[in-house]
Amino acid sequence: MGWKILGAALAALAFNVGAFAQETAPATRHLYVGGGGGQAEWRPGCPGTVPDCDDTNISVHVFAGYQLSSIFAGEVAFTNYGKANGTNMEVKGRGWEASGLAAWPVFDWVSVFGRLGLYRGVIKGGGQLAGHTESNWGITYGVGLQHNFTQQLGARLEWQTFPGVGGSTLPDSDVKIISVSALWHFH
Repeated sequence: MGWKILGAALAALAFNVGAFAQETAPATRHLYVGGGGGQAEWRPGCPGTVPDCDDTNISVHVFAGYQLSSIFAGEVAFTNYGKANGTNMEVKGRGWEASGLAAWPVFDWVSVFGRLGLYRGVIKGGGQLAGHTESNWGITYGVGLQHNFTQQLGARLEWQTFPGVGGSTLPDSDVKIISVSALWHFH
């Protein structure tokens, strides 16, 4: 399912490359930073034998980006994925990512954006899973809305997923995060 969504997003971008190429005004190039938090959901999160699994938790992140044009931006981010825990076990994670954003203005101050990038995740076990650590690379993608209050201050509402976090000794999970972020543009 994830590959179908990714393929559709790439196809949509490919059909609009000509329009995007026209949006390269140097005046829109600038750095920005931000941070926020939200709710992470781990699926499955806990091994199948663990009863009463709580697979939702708080997630926080910080990011920095460079606006290439009014449409394209590149970002790097650090995200704490939160944790999943059950009876006598816990799995928690974090990761770094680099991604590209493509935004479509709806109004002068609101835009819809899509994200596509790579992440490197690290998860650690606790309780029955203590001593186990997994790290892996994968594709991350998401969609969201950005509202610019001023030329410097903005806010985002975003859904993002990190598929396949985990590995052989810890549960292979998809971490999905819904977050709200604030960002500051340097002009």
